[in-house]
Amino acid sequence: MKKNLRIVSIAAAALLAVAPVAASAVSTVSAADATTTTTATTTTNKPTVDLTGAGAVTNADKTVTVTPNFTLTAAVAKDKNVIASATLQGTITASLNGTSVTANVIDAAKDVTLKSNTGYTTIYKYDTDKGTTENNLGKWNEAAGDVYVKAGNDYQVKLTGVGFSFGSANANKEVSLKLPANVTVTDAAGTPFKENKVKLDQYGNITNLTFTVKSIKAYDATNTSAVQFYNTNSGLIESKATYITLADNDGNLNVNTLFDGLKKQYKAVQLQNGELKDVDVTTTAADLTAELEKAGIKVNAAGDFEAPASFTATLTAKSTVNGKVATLPVTVTVPNGKVTTVPSQSKTIMHNAYFYDKDAKRVGTDKVTRYNTVTVAMSTTTINGKAYYEVIENGKATGKFINADNIDGTKRTLKHNAYVYKSSKKRANKVTLKKGTVVTTYGGSYTFKNGKQYYKIGNNTEKTYVKVSNF
Repeated sequence: MKKNLRIVSIAAAALLAVAPVAASAVSTVSAADATTTTTATTTTNKPTVDLTGAGAVTNADKTVTVTPNFTLTAAVAKDKNVIASATLQGTITASLNGTSVTANVIDAAKDVTLKSNTGYTTIYKYDTDKGTTENNLGKWNEAAGDVYVKAGNDYQVKLTGVGFSFGSANANKEVSLKLPANVTVTDAAGTPFKENKVKLDQYGNITNLTFTVKSIKAYDATNTSAVQFYNTNSGLIESKATYITLADNDGNLNVNTLFDGLKKQYKAVQLQNGELKDVDVTTTAADLTAELEKAGIKVNAAGDFEAPASFTATLTAKSTVNGKVATLPVTVTVPNGKVTTVPSQSKTIMHNAYFYDKDAKRVGTDKVTRYNTVTVAMSTTTINGKAYYEVIENGKATGKFINADNIDGTKRTLKHNAYVYKSSKKRANKVTLKKGTVVTTYGGSYTFKNGKQYYKIGNNTEKTYVKVSNF
């Protein structure tokens, strides 16, 4: 009976890992003819993910956080035939000392196995050593019920031959792997590690680990409905939201209380089988705490924090039916909160401007192009003898600066009479600027096609330039 079932492993994942054997492959399995096609496999002994930049593991904190994120989309069957393939995708992110890395599971693991959560059957297995794929599809089995990936069923992925590389700074140290509740780690023989603590070798590596990720629900590929948030007060669907609350007598809010209030006012829903069904919010109070602290708002152990007059809290919901995700940024207003915004003003950039740090060193390659507006501090800051405006975003100083010459310009005195040009060959007008006239120029000079340099003059968008040689 022809099923033409394919399970394509764009497979999953990443750990701060060095795999003793790293491979890249995509396999296609056809139950109709039981043949397997595999792309060329490459082998390397080099770490696929180098986390040496994360620094040394300290005695105070030896924790490495490992977070898998798999997506399994169910096959589609009709009349005892699979008409659309199942797919497995995913990542595992590992974090140490604030540094996070992500890599493909084919690079991080030696073998990848997908099974039903009961362990009934191996549905998909790729062996990088042999370059083979195993499947137990057999013929259609009504009794088994899970010989192909079905929507709503739970599955598990096993990754073997996984290795971590922490660098020589962590040689012979012990680290603790912090894993989600549905993830376990063992050695090559299948023996669990006590409290998930692993010992690194003399190079700062640990190899031949096995990770098992359970309770991966297969999503329904036929349900394309999006997840949306609605306001329980107004009944309206919202993509951006507002929430008003009051701080206590000490000017504080509590994360848990705030979180409960946000979830009460904003619910996530999805259309399922013709009806709107609730979708669980995946954001946690810990997530909200992390968001606040990233914004510079300190939260104590009890979850209390000094409430700004305004800040943002984000809610996220993910459907267990089709994996669709919705994110709702909520602007929280606290009428009696502390005003933390920096006074600012809007200025027009008259010359393309790069960003600089407090030491006047360029930050990245981004720039603000001329004639666009930018929000900056009310006064300039002098750095290395030059005036700069600090950029203000969302009412807060960013630590990024723009040369004030690109905004306010520089006053220069003409040494010769000067024409105003719009190009190297054409004058902008019939005006002749007299010797001794003070003229404001903006930013650095431009070199025109004739090879001569010109300054932009005039606080406008008109093409008005004066030769540099006239100053």
